[in-house]
Amino acid sequence: MPVTSFFTIGSLSVPASWIALMAAFVVAYSAVRFRYGKKHAEIIGDAFFYLVIVWKLSIVLTDYESVLRSPLAIIYFHGGVVGFYLGLLFIAGKILWDINKGRLGAEGFRALFTGAILVQIVYQVMMVLLNEGELFAQAVTIIVFGLFAVFFWMNSGKSGNWPVQLALVFVAVHVFVSAVQPDEFIQTPLLSTVVMGLFFVIVFKRKLDWRNNYE
Repeated sequence: MPVTSFFTIGSLSVPASWIALMAAFVVAYSAVRFRYGKKHAEIIGDAFFYLVIVWKLSIVLTDYESVLRSPLAIIYFHGGVVGFYLGLLFIAGKILWDINKGRLGAEGFRALFTGAILVQIVYQVMMVLLNEGELFAQAVTIIVFGLFAVFFWMNSGKSGNWPVQLALVFVAVHVFVSAVQPDEFIQTPLLSTVVMGLFFVIVFKRKLDWRNNYE
């Protein structure tokens, strides 16, 4: 959903997308902590922290001249879409590094998977609630993502190939919802879902020993 609303926080004018992202993180963190415990919830917190830091600091790469003229630009601005994807790339790299070093096991990865899916779901719903748009598109977004959230929560703890299937279904659900939204398929959240879904599918598929632990 496109951003149509801005909120004033102190001296800053914050777009609705930032509010939606913060709400999504809080809900995802709380849900993961409830199901997997505090230790695994911290994985979600760390991932969100790295995403924000890389996203903010990436302005040095995307708009170096502005930062050179005014170093405080790092506080008020960010690296845009490029910076956001750099943040996702950094998180993906760190996850793979932690897996190879044995610092992230099956349970931790499943917690991360749960958090990532919930962040996207809550973000989409919050964007509808905070911004103006066509009633039909808003209703479809809330209903479809809401139903999938219930389905996902009920089945995310199952063994076998369920994580792979849930990731693929989520990508399909997001593609379906995007078809009725104003920007259709040309939008950062959808591309993020596709990339994220494929990443989780590949890792789950390659880590067959993880799946065996849940048989």
